[in-house]
Amino acid sequence: MRVAFVYPNPRSELARSVAAGLVPDTALLGQNHLRAFGIDAFVHDSRVRRRTPRSALVHRVTWHLRELVVPLELRDADVVVSPLANLLPLAARVPGSPRVLILSYHLVAAWSRAGPMRRRLLRASLRSADGILVSSTAARDHLVSQIGLPPEHVRVALLGVDGEWWRSTPAPRDGHVLTVGRDLARDYGTFGEAMAGLDRRGIVVAKEENLRGVSLPANVEVRLNVEPAEVRELYAGASCVVIPVRPADDTRGTENSGTIALLEAMACRRPVVVSERAYLRDYVAPGTARVVPPADPVALRDAISAVLDDHGAAAAMAAAGRRAVEEHHSTRRLAERLSGAVEDLPWH
Repeated sequence: MRVAFVYPNPRSELARSVAAGLVPDTALLGQNHLRAFGIDAFVHDSRVRRRTPRSALVHRVTWHLRELVVPLELRDADVVVSPLANLLPLAARVPGSPRVLILSYHLVAAWSRAGPMRRRLLRASLRSADGILVSSTAARDHLVSQIGLPPEHVRVALLGVDGEWWRSTPAPRDGHVLTVGRDLARDYGTFGEAMAGLDRRGIVVAKEENLRGVSLPANVEVRLNVEPAEVRELYAGASCVVIPVRPADDTRGTENSGTIALLEAMACRRPVVVSERAYLRDYVAPGTARVVPPADPVALRDAISAVLDDHGAAAAMAAAGRRAVEEHHSTRRLAERLSGAVEDLPWH
C-alpha cells in the first residue's frame, strides 16, 4: 500500500534532515516509521506550493488551491494522510482519487472561529473524508457532538515524539525552570507571575507574538527562534519544565497546545507542571506530571516550588514520564496507530 503524507508546509527537506539525524522526527507524524508496518509511506510537497508566493493574495489562493490539486498529483497513491481538511476530502471524491485520512490537530479551534458558511464547507469536507484521526478523546467528543460527525468516522490516535532525539538524562538540582511553545494558547503571563519572587532562573522559548502584552520578571529570560538542538540543551539544563496553557474558554491557539512540549519534556526525563486542559488528559497518566488549574499563578508557583524542593518525588515523576513516552507516546507508536487506521479504511 502506497501512502502519501501531505503536510501544511513542505516537509521533504525536513525528512532528509531527520534521516541524517540532524533534527527530531516528531513533525513527520509517524510517516518515517510506517515501512516497519508494511506500508510504503512517502512525503509529497504539492507543486502548487513549491515556490514562495510574492503577495498575500497569491499566498491565500495557492494555500487552498493545492488541496484541489493534490488528488490529481497523487493518482498512484492508495491513501493521502494530511491535516488539510478544507477542500482535500471533497476534491478526492473524483473517481480514481486516493482515499483521504485527515489528521486533526486543529479542527476544534478552526470550527470555533469559523462563520456559518465556513462551517458548512468544513462539515461537508470532513464528512467526505474516509476517516478522521484526532489527537485526544476530548477532540473526538467535540467533533462528534458539535460538528455532527458519525462516531465511527472519528478515531483517536495519540501523538508521539522522537524519544531518541529528546535524550533521557538526569535533571540537575540547580537547573532553570523552562517553558517551551509557540502556540497562542500558551499562557506566559501566568508563568511570569508564578516565577516572580522565586529564587530560580526561568527561560521562555517562544515567538514574539506569544509575548505581546506579557510582563516577565527579571529572573525570566526569553529565547526566540531557537533551533531544536538548542532546545534539547535547554531541556538538559532544566530542573522543572512548565506547560502553562490558557483556560478552555479562551479561543486563542489550537486545542492540542502544549501536547508536544509536554511529551518532549517527559522524553527528556524532566519533571513537569502542566495546566489542566481536557485535550491534554490523555497524555498525563497518574504520576507523570503535576496538574494545576489554568490561569492560577499561585497554584503554579506552589507546584514549581514543590518540584524544585522535593528531588526524590521529582525524579520519580520524571522517570514515570519517560516510561510513558517509551511505551505509548513515541513516533513509532504513533506510526503503529496510523498503520491500523490506514488498513481499516474506509470506516463509513
